[in-house]
Amino acid sequence: MKVAVLPFNAAEGTKPALGRQFAGFASEQLRAHAGADINTVSYLTQIPEQDGTTRMAFVNIAESLLPYDQLKELFEQAEVDLVMDGTLSQTDDKFEMTVRFHTKNMEEAIYQDTQTFTTAELFPTLQGLIKLLASKAEIGLPEFLAGETMQFGTENAAAFLDFLEGYDALSYLQQSNGMVALEFSPQPALDALLKAVEADPTFEGPYQVLVQIARACAHYRIGTFEMLDAALKRLTELVPTQFLAFFALGEIHQAVNSLSMAAEFLETAISMHTGDAGLYNRLGSVQLQLGMPINAERNFRKAFNLEGEDKPSGDFLAMVLGQTGRGHEIAPLWKGVVDEFPENAQAHAKYAVALFQEGKQEEAEKAFEHALGELEENTVVKRYYAPWLMQKGELDRAMDFYEDVLDVAPNDIQVLTEYAQTLEAAGREFEVPQVMKDILASNPDPNTRAQAMARLIELEQPKRAQNVEAAQQKLEEGDIQAAISSLKPLRNWLADYWKLWALLSSAYNRVGQFVEAEEAARRLLELYPGCEPAFGELVSALHGQGKNDEAYQLMQYAATHNPQSLPIHINLGLAAKRAGHVDEARNLAKSIREAIGPNEELEPVLAEIES
Repeated sequence: MKVAVLPFNAAEGTKPALGRQFAGFASEQLRAHAGADINTVSYLTQIPEQDGTTRMAFVNIAESLLPYDQLKELFEQAEVDLVMDGTLSQTDDKFEMTVRFHTKNMEEAIYQDTQTFTTAELFPTLQGLIKLLASKAEIGLPEFLAGETMQFGTENAAAFLDFLEGYDALSYLQQSNGMVALEFSPQPALDALLKAVEADPTFEGPYQVLVQIARACAHYRIGTFEMLDAALKRLTELVPTQFLAFFALGEIHQAVNSLSMAAEFLETAISMHTGDAGLYNRLGSVQLQLGMPINAERNFRKAFNLEGEDKPSGDFLAMVLGQTGRGHEIAPLWKGVVDEFPENAQAHAKYAVALFQEGKQEEAEKAFEHALGELEENTVVKRYYAPWLMQKGELDRAMDFYEDVLDVAPNDIQVLTEYAQTLEAAGREFEVPQVMKDILASNPDPNTRAQAMARLIELEQPKRAQNVEAAQQKLEEGDIQAAISSLKPLRNWLADYWKLWALLSSAYNRVGQFVEAEEAARRLLELYPGCEPAFGELVSALHGQGKNDEAYQLMQYAATHNPQSLPIHINLGLAAKRAGHVDEARNLAKSIREAIGPNEELEPVLAEIES
């Protein structure tokens, strides 16, 4: 039987998180421990934002039971046999929960009941909900769930409620993939989880969830560093013997370039958990950033020795050896893995590549050919060998290898990209459009999508693409109005061609049509968010309209997401200066000078930022 469990609708004054998690907890227990076919439904709504992004938010869809028409849609769309829904209300320490079940094609509920309970009665109530769902869904209960009592990880019901509230925030971060509503703050969830740990320091659930939330927020840049740092430090005070919070502190300090502190936290984590290769790798990466390659190498080697047949730290170790002028040690490193694990295809391939990089082409080819002949599963070897064959000019064999790899991994975007390049080098352009379509169908990142779409347009609509090239030539020759006249009729035909919008934004800015330039630049960034010149064109268009504060905020966002981009930081400096943030602009110019040294070409713009 296929079952759908809807969030319990929360009444006014009741936390919707609890309505979602009461229902979700029951279904998750049956899915995890009884192998039940249960789908927990989440009500996520999309929120279009002014910056062009689409964000998501949990919705408490109603404060009472849903009408049958809405359930009927679920039955039809999801093809489920049973639906559980309900409501939840809370007044002080008392809860009222209504649970209802519907089967397909029956408007009348097969079951509906309301019960009241206090926080102290939470655990038997939730266990009763699990048993009720199992009964209606005809699911056999394992002993873990079928007894008179079950384990919740804590005997403190109030702590468990706080844990559910925090867990709801983690679910939101995961389901939205970080695209949370702009007004979302993780602080209430962090507070609830800390409260749960304070109430019962032996309760592992809130500890684990708080660490996961902090890491997710740092990854997605949600909340503030200070907020996450304070919560994790408090967690280490409450549970000083667990290493995960120290590890997370190391991660978030590394993310904000607080490298010495990051290293200290990671060393503390390692002292508590010495057998974790991932901790040594993370510490090694921080030490590399601190300019301590010898220390980094030592920790990468510790990780390497802890790992089994898969050696992810080998890549880090090879990088250090290369950076310290010991590239000749990389091939023996991988040869050692090959000798110990002769069926390790990755090690065979990396050994051969290291020989190529060392200039030992004949030995490298022998290593590749040996691996192809010896390994029963050699797809990985073909994947690494194909680019070298392409460089050597053995295009037919390279294409054969790429095709073999794509038979196993048809949605590998990097392999598809390299395959397309090989096809073009072999003069088989007529096959490239299908590869571009395969890339577009493989859910690529927006920047890869933009490049694939551009190449597809150039191959399938060559005359229109040539008209864009001709307009670019006019722009370079200074005939700006002619370029604009050529490009404008193409906007509808080539709406997804980023190169068109790049030229239009530049042309409009040069003739002072800043509104049109802004529209073109925003469209360009929608298609190709990693296009660095697009930020410059958009900033110029905003400045041209006197929108200096908006330009400054835009460049702050861009610099945060492109911390290594020189053009973006230059534009941030200009935007800061024009928005009146003079000291910040001068500091940015100083940092740029220190990073790049003397540069005659950039001197005029840096002088403008400093003036």
